[in-house]
Amino acid sequence: MSRAHVVMLLSNALRPDPRVKRETDGLVQAGFRVTLICWDRAAELSSSELHDGIEVIRIQDVRSSHGLGWRQLFYLPRFLKRAIQLGESLRPVAVHCHDLDTLYAGCVLKNRLGCHLIYDSHENYPELMRAYLPGILVTGLRQLERKLSRKADLIITASTTLRDELIAGGLRSVVTLGNYPCLNEFKAIDKARLMRAREELGVSPRTVLVAYIGGFSRNRALMPFIEAADLLPDVEFHLWGDGHQRPRVEASVSRYRNAYYHGWLPVDQLSLYFHAADIIYYGLRLDDASAAYNAPNTLAQAMASGKPVIATDIGDLGRLIRETGCGILLDEATPGGIAAAVERLSSPELCETMGSRGLAAAVSKYNAETVQQELVTLYEQLAAGGSEN
Repeated sequence: MSRAHVVMLLSNALRPDPRVKRETDGLVQAGFRVTLICWDRAAELSSSELHDGIEVIRIQDVRSSHGLGWRQLFYLPRFLKRAIQLGESLRPVAVHCHDLDTLYAGCVLKNRLGCHLIYDSHENYPELMRAYLPGILVTGLRQLERKLSRKADLIITASTTLRDELIAGGLRSVVTLGNYPCLNEFKAIDKARLMRAREELGVSPRTVLVAYIGGFSRNRALMPFIEAADLLPDVEFHLWGDGHQRPRVEASVSRYRNAYYHGWLPVDQLSLYFHAADIIYYGLRLDDASAAYNAPNTLAQAMASGKPVIATDIGDLGRLIRETGCGILLDEATPGGIAAAVERLSSPELCETMGSRGLAAAVSKYNAETVQQELVTLYEQLAAGGSEN
């Protein structure tokens, strides 16, 4: 299938989406032509562009916004109709659908064009939507996913937990490709530059800096992290990110002199602040069913930066930390538990040991370069085997 045309469907505007960007880069480098049809709901970006060898087409005549819940039903069908029209005009040999909200369009294109269909399930979409939709609609999404997934020639998940559930449900050709960063993006940074970054944050060389860098979605245990600052007045707690919990984060950090919120962190600054931190925190709420399927970019980025992690023991998050020994797992994210883990990692020797273990695992296995090659191999196997559904 080398140099063949692949169309990807995405329901966000590609700012870029890290997982999508890694996959498209891998395919382009292997000689594929990739066109990405995505949904720019607020018409904020260019309607079309060539981005690192990827042809990007943004649908902008269907105006909407994120977080609308069931009201998105007024807009999603119109986006899917436009995506089908564009995809059909391009006549690709494969359609790669990112998440359940684009899969219907992929099934239509497969039926009309006879092309291969790849379903890339970034997360357990029905469970993720439970926070926004009535239970009856979540059930409907589960049924829809089961029906449409059977049309796919290949199913890719970011989570081994989700992969195992799909296989147990009778689906075949299901593989996991994790959310791992490019090693080159997280290579070691000059010490002087790191010191400047910490100085700009007002953090002295001897002060322990614990960081959360990621989204503020409902399943993130952010309040216990901030409240841990009250228990460790000599440690600094810094957050970068945005999302649903932002108002609560802003209100909470204002109550502690050693807790800080810095807004969204641009992609080109991720490596700098991962390296500038001493410890990375990534806690998930155990009362949120979607947490078990979370495939955290933050964990893999911390590993690639050689930083130890404090995290909740759930899903792939717990599995990877146990496997690699790169951090401390919590049964539950509580201020006291987080503070105790920070105190343990205040030992330079333990901090260095766990960080080194994570980096070694990232270099040997958990990196984008490995995943990109696996994706290319899957595409080649798909072409050799033909479409079976």
